[in-house]
Amino acid sequence: MRHWVWWAVFLGLLVPLAFLRPEGRSQEVLPSGWAQNREGEKVELRAFLGKPVVLNAWATWCPPCRREMPLLLGAAKAHPQLNFVFLNVSDGLVAVEAFEAELGLRIPNLLLDPEALLSEPLRLQGLPVTLFYDAQGRLVRRHIGEVREEELALLLQGF
Repeated sequence: MRHWVWWAVFLGLLVPLAFLRPEGRSQEVLPSGWAQNREGEKVELRAFLGKPVVLNAWATWCPPCRREMPLLLGAAKAHPQLNFVFLNVSDGLVAVEAFEAELGLRIPNLLLDPEALLSEPLRLQGLPVTLFYDAQGRLVRRHIGEVREEELALLLQGF
């Protein structure tokens, strides 16, 4: 009877391990979704593919988002081989323009999602979140929370 108990324990451990194998998981990709640009035109998220994409989800009312924005804008200028996309979640253009004026910034590749419709497809559970996609749209890294200068340098290294 003990022999069967050991087999049951062995199988009980072996079966869950099969689901933990990396190749068993599906690759997360940049979802197909739409947001508005500064001019009010609809832009498809996947339109930025062809180069690696750094997608930063942020809001004007979010203190960590406000602190990291100048750093991310500097990185965008320093890395023209990457498409930096700044997805504003929950604000409208008026709030974003007031934010830019207050900080003396102009945000490139600005997309607006005032109703936060992209939060679920992007799996956003808070702000800020910075997502790193390869040129084909496969998620490479996910950074949750405010990114610091040293962290950003490491995240962009070899990307």
